[in-house]
Amino acid sequence: MSLLDYEFESEYDLMLSAWGEGTVKEGNFHTSLSTIYRKFKKEFSREPRDVSLLIEDTYAYGYDYGFMEIDTAFLEKLNTLAELILPDSITTINMTPTLEQILKRNNVLIRGSFDSFAEKFAAENKLHFRPANFLFAKYVFEPAQETTLMTMMFKRNGNVVVEESVSSPGSSAGNTFGGTFYRDLPKNFYKVKTVEQIAGMFSDRTAKAILENGRLADFIEKAKTHKIFMGKN
Repeated sequence: MSLLDYEFESEYDLMLSAWGEGTVKEGNFHTSLSTIYRKFKKEFSREPRDVSLLIEDTYAYGYDYGFMEIDTAFLEKLNTLAELILPDSITTINMTPTLEQILKRNNVLIRGSFDSFAEKFAAENKLHFRPANFLFAKYVFEPAQETTLMTMMFKRNGNVVVEESVSSPGSSAGNTFGGTFYRDLPKNFYKVKTVEQIAGMFSDRTAKAILENGRLADFIEKAKTHKIFMGKN
């Protein structure tokens, strides 16, 4: 069974993330959507004013399964939906008058990868589009068994930050237990920064991993030719 996780009062009142396979549908999760809403109402004595739904791109993490479709009835339960983040594995959404009303009334921000269904869906429905957060480099320092993951993150207010997540199993010579660090980038970094300049913000070995991976370079080139909403949602 798939997992529907949640977080209260972060960038949005309610932030949902779905991880699993098959169909995003009420009844397919360990924790139901209705249970999450009841918990929110019990804690805040009201319904969430805005909701973000992230459907995790499990294929991007190297798994061989992922969500392939969304039950429209599930989306229709998210009356205050403000952000919808779609993986590449979702290639269709069955539009209904109710869902169309929610999307238009809330001016829902659609997020995903370039040239994906998500970007096409946003354009067809005259909604704003913004890239989803994406992992663009990984470096493993074998002597300390230390792994560094680099993720480009696009915030609700339009700000862009690079998350550098360092993890290690324990202490040893030269080992720092890990941690998570953030570096700000200009909102239009893809217009004013080269991949070499961004890589130069980090250690030599991390910079090398960024350049060898190539994903950030590809993103910067594509971003120059795509319409990206970088205002506050």
